Parts: sequence; C-alpha cells; structure tokens
Amino acid sequence: MEKGKRISIPLTTTIDYAPTGTLRIILKNGRAEIHHQAEIECVRDCGDVAVGIDKGFTEVFVDSDGEHYGKGLGAEISKQSDYLNKKYKNRNKIIAIAKKKPHKKAAIEANNLGRKKLDKQQEIHQKKIRTIVHTATNELVDKAGFIACEDLTKQFSSNNNYSKKARRSLNTWTKGVIAAALENISKRRGSSLHLVNAAYTSQMDSWNQGLFTGTRKSDKFYRDNGEVEQADHNGARNVLARVDDPDIGLYTPYLEVKKIVQARTDSYRLELTNQGSSCTPETRYQQSAN
Repeated sequence: MEKGKRISIPLTTTIDYAPTGTLRIILKNGRAEIHHQAEIECVRDCGDVAVGIDKGFTEVFVDSDGEHYGKGLGAEISKQSDYLNKKYKNRNKIIAIAKKKPHKKAAIEANNLGRKKLDKQQEIHQKKIRTIVHTATNELVDKAGFIACEDLTKQFSSNNNYSKKARRSLNTWTKGVIAAALENISKRRGSSLHLVNAAYTSQMDSWNQGLFTGTRKSDKFYRDNGEVEQADHNGARNVLARVDDPDIGLYTPYLEVKKIVQARTDSYRLELTNQGSSCTPETRYQQSAN
C-alpha cells in the first residue's frame, strides 16, 4: 500500500450486492477481510410461551421447563482449554531454552514460536462455538416469545480441570457470543428479551417460593424436603419468577437481594415454627407447594 494511491481488493465471497457504507478492513495472516453492515429483515416467527433461562458450562441454556439447548458447548470449551494448556506449556519450555541460548534465540523464535497455526486453530474453535450458540438460541426462540435472562455479567461456574487463565479467556469470550446471539436473534425473530437480576437465583428453591430452603452442589440442587433437582433448571425457574418480583430490580445490589430473600426465608420458617405440632412436615411441604 502506498499513501494516496487506491488499491483493489478482489472479494472471494459471493454476494448479491456490493458492500456499501462504512467498511472495515482487517488484515490477518496476509489475507484481507472486508466487514460491512447489512440490513436484515425482522420477521415474527418465534414461539409463544414465556420461559426463563439459565446458562451453564455443559450446555448453552437450560430453560424453566427443564429443556436443554446446546449440549456440546462444555465439551468444545474443555477440548480447547486442554489444547491451550498443553500448547502454552510447550511454548514456555521453548522460551526458556531460547533465553539460555541468546545466539540461537532469533532462529528458535522464528521456527518454533510463530502464531499462524495457533491463530488458525483458535479461529476454528470460535466458529464451532458460534455455531453451537446460534443453533441453541434459534431453538430457544422457536419455542419462546418471551425470554427472561440474567444480565450475563457473571462468570461461568468454575471448573478446576482448566487453568484459570485459559478458563477466564474462553468463558469471557463465549459469554459475549451468547449475549450477542440472544439480543440479535430474539430481535430479528420478534421474541422479547427481558433482563433480570440473577443474584442468588442458583441458591434459591424455585419450588418453594424462591426461598433459601436448599443447597446447590455442582449441577444438583438439594431441597430441604429431600428432593434433588437439576440445578440449572431450578435457576431458570427463579429467573422467570424474578420478572414479577416487586422488590428486586435489575440493578438491586446483590447484598440487598440477599437481605430480601433471607428475610422472606426467616418469615417462612417462623410461620412454620408458630404452627407447632399441629402441622406435620408433610403438611408443611404441601402448603409451601401450594
């Protein structure tokens, strides 16, 4: 490229129109990508039910009816995390060797520490993630005309099988893809997306008025009455219920949310205590379910 001179960039993608407006040119490994905006027709071809969703690590979503979407997400992230851990351990060893041999450092870096192959593999991984996420989101919108969702600012559940650095980078990027897919696909297909405050929704019992009457361990939620539920299903039910919660808004601080839910739980337990022996545990459970 020379200053003041125009250059011609032939496009390999077959499209029915020439790109117009503001164009963004990205040079990547000797290849030029032309990014441009395009108008997309919005049509209402979504479902007609209201659901809450909870995102996880194994799958993209679980909805409030217990349906799972995008089950291959966790496996793909795990595969990429294992690859990056092994790759960077080997690269660190080579870097250590290069530091010990200054006269060979340039040759070692040129022949063993390039990023072309690594970047290509990362690009393939990102395409797979986008495919899984967009497929899952479209399946969700096929069913739902109203989607209640957390604001997607928290991290995925931790998994100690992966390094913190790899897990953080993978999860942060994937979280952004999920947020964009939900917003764009729901808007394009006419489904309403409603963001709620998801603080403590994973620790509340959705089958008992959303109270602190259970414990989450990994992907299971253990209720005080002895029943065991799928944790993300429980969280999705709480997310949907929070749409109509008069006391907890999207920006209510999480500590304030905890105080509100704890006060409700304490009131519930006090009521049970006041009922005394005239109310058996089975009757108490039936009353709370009602």
